[in-house]
Amino acid sequence: MEETRKIYSVAELNRAARFTLENGIGEVWVEGEISRLTRQSSGHWYFTLKDEAAAVSCAMFKQNNAAATFEPKDGLKVRVLAQASLYEPRGSYQLIVRKMEEAGKGSLQEQFEKLKAKLSAEGLFDASRKKPLPLLPQKIGVVTSPTGAAIRDIINVLTRRFPNIEILLAPVTVQGEGAAEKIAAAIDYLNTYNRKVGQASSLSTESEKFFTPWLPVDIEKRHLPHWNQDNASYFVTFRLADSLPHEKLQLWQQERIQWLKSHDEPYSKNELTEYSKLFSERINQWLDVGSGSCLLAEKQNASVVEAAMQHFDGNRYRLGSYVIMANHVHVLVSPLPGNNLADILHSWKSFTANRINEQTGRRGAVWQDESYDHIVRSPEQLSFYNDYIRKNLNQSKETAVARIDRLEACPTLPIDLIIVGRGGGSIEDLWAFNEEVVARAIAASRIPVISAVGHEIDFTISDFVADVRAPTPSAAAELAVPVKAELEMQIVRLAARLGGSLQNQVHILRERIPGFRQTMVHALTDGLRLRQQKVDETSRTLAECLKNAVTIQKQRLPGLQQTMDHRMESAVAERKQNLRRLESQLRALSPLAVLDRGYSLTQTEDGTVVRDIAQIRAGGTVRTRLAKGTFISEVKKKEA
Repeated sequence: MEETRKIYSVAELNRAARFTLENGIGEVWVEGEISRLTRQSSGHWYFTLKDEAAAVSCAMFKQNNAAATFEPKDGLKVRVLAQASLYEPRGSYQLIVRKMEEAGKGSLQEQFEKLKAKLSAEGLFDASRKKPLPLLPQKIGVVTSPTGAAIRDIINVLTRRFPNIEILLAPVTVQGEGAAEKIAAAIDYLNTYNRKVGQASSLSTESEKFFTPWLPVDIEKRHLPHWNQDNASYFVTFRLADSLPHEKLQLWQQERIQWLKSHDEPYSKNELTEYSKLFSERINQWLDVGSGSCLLAEKQNASVVEAAMQHFDGNRYRLGSYVIMANHVHVLVSPLPGNNLADILHSWKSFTANRINEQTGRRGAVWQDESYDHIVRSPEQLSFYNDYIRKNLNQSKETAVARIDRLEACPTLPIDLIIVGRGGGSIEDLWAFNEEVVARAIAASRIPVISAVGHEIDFTISDFVADVRAPTPSAAAELAVPVKAELEMQIVRLAARLGGSLQNQVHILRERIPGFRQTMVHALTDGLRLRQQKVDETSRTLAECLKNAVTIQKQRLPGLQQTMDHRMESAVAERKQNLRRLESQLRALSPLAVLDRGYSLTQTEDGTVVRDIAQIRAGGTVRTRLAKGTFISEVKKKEA
């Protein structure tokens, strides 16, 4: 006999669950901390109520929240009178809140206020310790997530406002366990980077190139993803064709595809660790066992590979550390401009395959077609891969061929400014920027710091400690650099003003030249007049003196009158002669004296003095002045 079964539709099941919740639990008081509060334009509130162990979604509709006597916000501890229910379309369990009472501030808010008061008392918020932002930074360090919206916004704004600004990203996780310590370490690293600039003479003269998130990337996906970017450095592993069993590779590839389907990006730290253990570490373990023909264990074959890699070093690429194991090769390489990694690897494999087959008398493929390559993202990763290659060398000293280059990144420009921040989120999401370790790292930074955490309404401890607080990451980028085009226009305007000012000065000086000339003429005329007056005054003075002397002599020496008369006549005659000589000199200086010597002064009809025959015309008239009189002549003919 066929069993009779009750079959529910999804809607019926959700309706039944809602009925059970609403009637089985009913209306209850619940205490917890508000998180993720949103206020809809309809007036309804939606938030999460949580404690240390659990969380539940809540809805408080407009007709109920209008009676609230306080302003709820994230981190606030409250008691709510609510109906347990279920939102049928999604099957999500929730509380419908009818009444809300303040139960005291939540623990996170209390921690925030406590740390804020502590750091304020230490003077970390004082305006006197704030460093001014540089007027025109050349290099900006950014501490944020490499995959979040914040870094994209910062890069877009910085490059739009000042296209040739140099940006150095210190990638960190911005929320979750350990995020605060990583943010603080990144700030310390950027300050250490500046110390490296000062010590650059002791480092490599040619700096390593690292992955730059804001520059174009060509991603090629085969069995493995391959990221190609100009001026990047790579850690590459390429292996012999028989180094891994084919059936194992197929099995791992199927497992990898299934794992990727069951995990959504972005992957958590634990997921990345799991992926590495399941696939990367498993493949490395098989390679280290030394399966397959292990052709590279023979020194002559390994030497062929080493010679091939070294052949174009410095010409097509910079070759870093490498180790040649029995069945695979690890190498650090930086393609030079105009060369790409795929072509470099192809040339290595093609050349060495032919030579190894010749030396061993074998035929067939030597190398696996696809290689594993990873862009080096930071000096720390460069150091890690150097250590990894060294570790492989130590494990296989008898057979391995290697070169270890401990290269350092050689920075050229110091970092002028640091932007620390992330996009918006709940108080829990932003909490890393409320940790004391981040606050003290910002306070200890010798480089000015802009804090840009969340949205305009969000405030964190890092905002108070930083030299400048920006409401958003985009606003931080706007504060960091001026608009280059505006600066260029300002330079053009200033140059135009300077040129105009110089022209005005030249014009003013030119206008003063006639005045200077007239002043000089007046000075000479006044000088002559003054000298004439002095001559006249001297003559009068001499005459007066002589008269007085005669009178005195007459009075004192009546008996010598006759002698004195004689002498007086002589003196007067001498003075007259002098006067005639002075008069002759004055007449010689007079322009009219030239006319007395038989010269004349000829002028054109408009009064211009004639100095050149070209100034007069046949048939015209000229005016001629003589010492005594003037006459007008008609020009009959000109002769040169």
